[in-house]
Amino acid sequence: MDLELSKRLRELRKKKQFSQAFVAEKLSISQAAYSLIENSQNCINTDHVKKLSALYNVTTDFIITGRDNSVAISPSNGFVPFIKPQAQGGFIKNPTDQLFHDETEWFKIPGFNPTSDHRLFEVEGNSMVPTVFSGDILVCQKIDHWERILDGSIVVLMTADSLQVKRIHRTSGKEFKFECDNPAEGLDFTLQENEIKELSMVRGKISNILVPHHQVTSMGKVQNLERRIEFLEKEIFTTLKKMKKSEK
Repeated sequence: MDLELSKRLRELRKKKQFSQAFVAEKLSISQAAYSLIENSQNCINTDHVKKLSALYNVTTDFIITGRDNSVAISPSNGFVPFIKPQAQGGFIKNPTDQLFHDETEWFKIPGFNPTSDHRLFEVEGNSMVPTVFSGDILVCQKIDHWERILDGSIVVLMTADSLQVKRIHRTSGKEFKFECDNPAEGLDFTLQENEIKELSMVRGKISNILVPHHQVTSMGKVQNLERRIEFLEKEIFTTLKKMKKSEK
């Protein structure tokens, strides 16, 4: 094995103040096997390179060659992990390590600066129509302090066996109610805090729905009508106010 590569791995580990046992656990190998890698007596495979790249937040190119000619895929560089429907089962079991799984894709959203607790989830089903549609991509942020979640917000709810998009209400100190915006496609339910594994607030969405032109035109007509009604209400209020003054 390349001596420079072994030296680089050793320097990266010491810079992060990780033990060999800790790194070995992340690579799913024994400490003895990892020690041989750092001493240039054992080879490193592609899977190890990917995991070390994520662990140290450096590019795979830097791990292998020591040169950094590409952009590291991480939240600090504007990338957000996309948890695809087929990867959600594994994500539920281990929401931290799943971010480094081969099935996880990373994307950049123009004008959006994510943090490490932002994720992208794809919606399945129609329980939240017309708010969100099946196939929409939700931009979510994991919330550690649930008291900060606004009542009536849309959240991604993670339980021991599922990920669901729902509207949340706190019904008591230890209980939450989750509602569907489309009752025809789902039922409302309540959960105790200890039944909830994780909550993520929906901060935005990337929709796959394009509103037809005739609907846009109709929406414009409705907005125009609403403005006229508002103007009419103000005129009526002003007129009534003048009439009351004249009566005195």
